[in-house]
Amino acid sequence: MRKILMALLLTCSVQAGSTAALAAEKVSVAIISFSPYAAWYIAKEKGLYKDLDIDIKIIEGLSEKNAALASGQVQCINNTVDTLVLARAGDLPIKVVAYSNMSYGLDKMVVTEGINSVKDFKGKKYGADYGFLNHMWMLMTLRREGMSFTDATQVSMLPQESAAAFASGGLDIDVNYDPFVAQSQKLAGAKVLKTSLTDRTWERGLISDGIGCNEKWLKEKPAVAKELLRGWFEAVNWWKENPEEGNAIVAKGLGWPVSDVKLNQNGAIQLNLSQNLGAFGVGGKPLCESLPDGAPKAPEGKGWGEVFGGPDCVAGYGPATWDMFSAVYTEAGVAQKKVSASEGLDPSILKSLDADGFTEKYNSNKWIGRLGLGD
Repeated sequence: MRKILMALLLTCSVQAGSTAALAAEKVSVAIISFSPYAAWYIAKEKGLYKDLDIDIKIIEGLSEKNAALASGQVQCINNTVDTLVLARAGDLPIKVVAYSNMSYGLDKMVVTEGINSVKDFKGKKYGADYGFLNHMWMLMTLRREGMSFTDATQVSMLPQESAAAFASGGLDIDVNYDPFVAQSQKLAGAKVLKTSLTDRTWERGLISDGIGCNEKWLKEKPAVAKELLRGWFEAVNWWKENPEEGNAIVAKGLGWPVSDVKLNQNGAIQLNLSQNLGAFGVGGKPLCESLPDGAPKAPEGKGWGEVFGGPDCVAGYGPATWDMFSAVYTEAGVAQKKVSASEGLDPSILKSLDADGFTEKYNSNKWIGRLGLGD
């Protein structure tokens, strides 16, 4: 009898273990080959999810990534916030639930000899991917100077194509980001007119990236969505505290050399939970009030508050920036209709994580880019 009982207990134990293994829910996220989006690899490598099996897909095309989310092939995507505005305006069932990172010098405007100010952009050609952050940055730049969107002519190109065209003399301005701008600067007489650091775009989130999730999935799986975001912020926190190992994990996931990860991270800031709450205006501190330890200090310059009718640095900038993106893209003919921030932004998971004490738990504010650009 004792042997039978032991056998039954062993069988139950095995079955329980199998059930537990099967209980891990698969969640797919889509990113492009870009290290600030790749903290998911750290979460996976370090086993930060106990009940989730995270699948990371690299999908480079915007339309392909949006289609994957709409079809349910993936549940969440990382994209620039302006492209997420466009996606929502195109009736993609997406909600932005967090801000992943902010450009802090990664994006640059490289110009030919003789261009010394934005006013000199009139009549010039610039390369930028249509409906992508570099396009939006140029449109906002023209708007701030009181110029028309058509004063400079956009040539729609992928980042690598724009850099090559500029370096060969086919463009006057390359609106791009590292590592592509390194090629642009090889043109004789070329210079960097401004960067996202010097232009202070980070105060208002003009070149920022978000995590957007399928709206239907968020409603059906709120606990899973919350755990997904919790793991993201734990991974970001761990990366900030362990940059060398974190960079190596990210490089492995992307198939990059570590030096390329360092180059990306040297111009970007990963936002923690407090900075996310500050962006949405539901607590915490916005990035402009809590720049990371070790990050370079931005030079003094004209901020973007005047465009928004307020101060340069403000808590809760997210909704106003979303609405500005929507208005600019609609006016420029990139979007067919406006979509309000209330339709596209959802801070509820962030607030729930904060209520559970994770803002204090994942509170590192170190700059991953502090390792520098060496090999």
